[in-house]
Amino acid sequence: MITFDDRELQAVLAKLEAACDELPQIAEQVRGEALGHAILGARLNIYSTARGAYQRTQDYLRGLDARAQASRNLASVTVSNSTEYALYVETGRGFSLLGLQGIALENPDPTEPITFGRSGQQWYLPGPVLTGAQAFAFYRLQQLFGEKVRAAMV
Repeated sequence: MITFDDRELQAVLAKLEAACDELPQIAEQVRGEALGHAILGARLNIYSTARGAYQRTQDYLRGLDARAQASRNLASVTVSNSTEYALYVETGRGFSLLGLQGIALENPDPTEPITFGRSGQQWYLPGPVLTGAQAFAFYRLQQLFGEKVRAAMV
């Protein structure tokens, strides 16, 4: 006969539930980090590059935004830009968002912003500021929640 004491299992499940309760705080932390990542990406792809045909108004930088949503079972962070030309910065001339997403998700170091050499003189190249920041947010959500789960399993 096998006897099973489920108290230890229930204790671990209670710790896992507590980890889920922390998703709103994790999402808010990642929101701030992802916005910072987007600012770094904008500097790398726009503001710290060789000047060119366009006047730098800082509008793109001011248009950056990040929002977090979380419940007990789900967390998401959205990074966006409200300027009308944000898509053109992101994709350059003819690069697809789907292609950029694939590159961002395969980035060996998602903490580093992505650049393809876009500058004021090479404005037609993609500057995946938002895509890189969104991939970073995905990475950080997984990393921070994974830490909470691992801590619960100890």
